[in-house]
Amino acid sequence: MSVSRTVITGGHVLTMDPGLGDLPGGAVLIEDDRIAAVARDAAEFQGVDAETVDASGGIVLPGMIDSHRHTWMALMRAVSADESLPEFLAGTFYGTGSFLEAADLGAASTVGALEALDAGVTTIMDCNDCVNTPEHADANVDALQAAGIRAVYNYGMQAYEFPRAFASHDDRLKDASRLRRERLSADDALVTMGMLLTDFGILPFGTIAAEIRLARELGVLRASHTAAATTSILLKGLRELADHDLLIPGHVHIHCPALDEQEWRLMARHDQRVTIAPETEMQMGMGIPPLRAAMDHGLRPGVSTDIVCVGSGDLFSQMRLGLQTQRMLDNAKVHATGTMPWTIDLTTHHALEWATVNGAHTLGLQDRIGSLTVGKKADVIVVKPRMDLVRPSHMAGTVVLQSTAADVDTVLVDGVVRKRGGTLVGQNLAAVRTRANAALDRIQEGHARLPKHGADELAGWFGAAERMASRNFSDAYADGLPA
Repeated sequence: MSVSRTVITGGHVLTMDPGLGDLPGGAVLIEDDRIAAVARDAAEFQGVDAETVDASGGIVLPGMIDSHRHTWMALMRAVSADESLPEFLAGTFYGTGSFLEAADLGAASTVGALEALDAGVTTIMDCNDCVNTPEHADANVDALQAAGIRAVYNYGMQAYEFPRAFASHDDRLKDASRLRRERLSADDALVTMGMLLTDFGILPFGTIAAEIRLARELGVLRASHTAAATTSILLKGLRELADHDLLIPGHVHIHCPALDEQEWRLMARHDQRVTIAPETEMQMGMGIPPLRAAMDHGLRPGVSTDIVCVGSGDLFSQMRLGLQTQRMLDNAKVHATGTMPWTIDLTTHHALEWATVNGAHTLGLQDRIGSLTVGKKADVIVVKPRMDLVRPSHMAGTVVLQSTAADVDTVLVDGVVRKRGGTLVGQNLAAVRTRANAALDRIQEGHARLPKHGADELAGWFGAAERMASRNFSDAYADGLPA
C-alpha cells in the first residue's frame, strides 16, 4: 500500500511542542494523515519522495483549535454587532431558532466550517444549540463532513418554539443516542460527537442531570455555557452539580466570567475545562474574559470565536483581544501600587497556547492535535504575512498580533490540503455562496416577522428567567442536603 508524503519546508516552524521548541530552519514531514518527522534542518528531508509545500517567508504551526463555535449562526454576519446579551438571546437566538429549517442550518454550517478553515482553524467544537428536529442534526453533521474540517459536533439540548420540534425532552435525548449510534460512533473519526447541555437554570435540575448522565453513557464530551452573565444566577449551578457527582472531569465550560472564587476552586478540583470567547464576552456585558482567573487556578484556557453574529470568525482576533485585555488588567494592578510594569509576563506564546495545545486539551484531543509532534495528526497551517515587504522579527508576535485570515497561505487537515496559496480548495465556493445567500434571504424574512423588544421588556424577561433558575436550582436539594 503506497504512502502519501508531504514535506513543508522553507518556513520558521513553531512546533508548540516543549521538547522541540521553535525551529527557524525546520521542516515537517507528513505521511498520510500523521506527522512522521520534524527536522531542525530542512536538509534532513532532501531526497525524500514527497510533495513539497514551500513555506518560504512564512510561519509553520499547528492548525488552530476553536473550542466553541456556533456554525448554525454563520450566515447572520454582524447582525448582533450592537446587541447586549439579553437582546441577543431574546431576539437573534430564540427568534432564529423558532423558524430555522434544517436545510438553512446546513447552509450556515457549511459557511461556518469553511470560514474556519480559511482562517487556519483546523478543529472546531461546533455547538449546535438549534437541533429542532433530527434533520437539523444531520444537516449540521453533513456540512462538517463535507467541509473536511476536524470537529466535535455538540448535539444541543436547547429547545425552541419551533412548529415541528421534538414532542418531548426525552425524544431529543433519544435522537442524540440515534446520532451517536448511527452516524458518530467512531471516536477516531474526523467528526466526533459531544453534547451541549441545556443552559443551566432553564430546566429543572433533574432534567439537566439526565442530559449529563446520557452524555456519560454515550461516552461523549459534555459542554455547557457556564456563568456567562455577571451578577446573575443564570447559567450557574456548579455547586449543585458537584453535590450530585455530576461535575465530571473533562466537562467544557464556555465563557465563565461570572464564576466566583469558590466556583473556580470547584472547577480546578474536578478537572474541568474552560474556553473563553473574548469578543462576545466584552461586547455583550457577560463580564471580563477570565483568562487570568483560569490560569491562576491551574486551568488551561482555550479561546473561541463563538458567533460571527457579533465579531470575527478567526482566532487571531480572539487571541489578540484576550491577550491585550488581560495585559491591560495586569498592568492596571501594577499602576495601582504607584509604579510602572517593568516587564510583561503574559506573552504572545501563551496566547498561541490558548489556540493550539490548550484547545486540544480542552476538547480531550491532546494526544492527537495541538502541536507539531511526531505521531500526531497532520493538522498544519502556514501563515505568510500578506504584505511581505520585510521579514518578521518575532514569529509568535507576528501570528498573534499582526495576522488575519488573509495571511493564512496553507491549511492541511488530516494530511489533506484544504487551502493552498491563500485559496480554499476542493470546494465549489460559487455554489456555496449561492446557497448561503438564498438561506440568508429566508432567515431575514423570518427576522422581519419577529416582535421587537424594548429595554423594560428585556429586563422583565431576564428577571423572570432568573427567578425560574432559582427554583430549578433548588430542585437539586428537594430530597435534602448532601451528607
